Amino acid sequence: MTEIRKHKMEARIDNPDVKDRIHQVIEDYDQKESAEPGTVFLGFSSDEGVRRNKGHVGAAEGPFSVRDKLAGMPYTDTLYDYGTVMGTEDLENSQEDLGSAVADILNKKDFPLIIGGGHETLYGHYLGVREVHPDAKIAVLNFDAHFDMRIEQQATSGTMFYQILTKDEDVDYFVMGIQHSGNTGVLFDTADALGVNYALMDDIRDSNKVSDYMFKALDNYDYVFATLCMDSIAEYAAPGVSMATPNGFTPVEIHGLIGRLAKLENLISFDVSEVAPALDEGGRTSALAASIIHKFLITKDAYK
Repeated sequence: MTEIRKHKMEARIDNPDVKDRIHQVIEDYDQKESAEPGTVFLGFSSDEGVRRNKGHVGAAEGPFSVRDKLAGMPYTDTLYDYGTVMGTEDLENSQEDLGSAVADILNKKDFPLIIGGGHETLYGHYLGVREVHPDAKIAVLNFDAHFDMRIEQQATSGTMFYQILTKDEDVDYFVMGIQHSGNTGVLFDTADALGVNYALMDDIRDSNKVSDYMFKALDNYDYVFATLCMDSIAEYAAPGVSMATPNGFTPVEIHGLIGRLAKLENLISFDVSEVAPALDEGGRTSALAASIIHKFLITKDAYK
């Protein structure tokens, strides 16, 4: 079994008698006693998929830097931390171990909130969801500038959705934010051949009906799991990623979409991937990822 590393969150305390920040309310998942469903942070420290994909490495530190930015954010409900699955050069085995951790959380009726790691995080995420729900009709929603449907000899951070769709006919793929500048004609042809439901960034900006359609369509599935690749966000706001996107989502746009995601009643898990602190400027990308996760948490809490 891959190492599971714990990470202590630390931040300011305004009043020692009041627990009102994430680092004050988060508990070790191993010590969870409540039968009430909870949200569980789960890290995946991996760069191997990015390295194989010839991208800029650095995302292995993402789960730790994002937690550090989350630590001081205001929050009063109990959260849990499973720890971080420490990936190795054996990416496939690491993804299986991540899947086992995701399945462990889901089997206990809790909600996995996964912090990657390269976007290869998504395939391990999928393995856990499918292990727990082997016969369900499932949709995966991706916020991304790229299809991540490359056909390669081995798994990378750019192959996950091709791997899933060619082995599992009961998963449908929805992706929002696709850019012509980030995908070849072959990738568009592959997406069309495999029935991918995709929304181009320009189309999303032209009409609210595009995102309305995507979210409405997700109501038709037994379960939805979701992933946000931070390289879908504009480079000025998220420079610390493997493959920056000049014309990606603005922070306002992505916060709005994540707010809608959090309201999906059939959503069972969510990951945020591709924060690379070594490539960041002033911690901006880690801070933005933390802000997005915080938006998800408070919206999900308000809607339940």
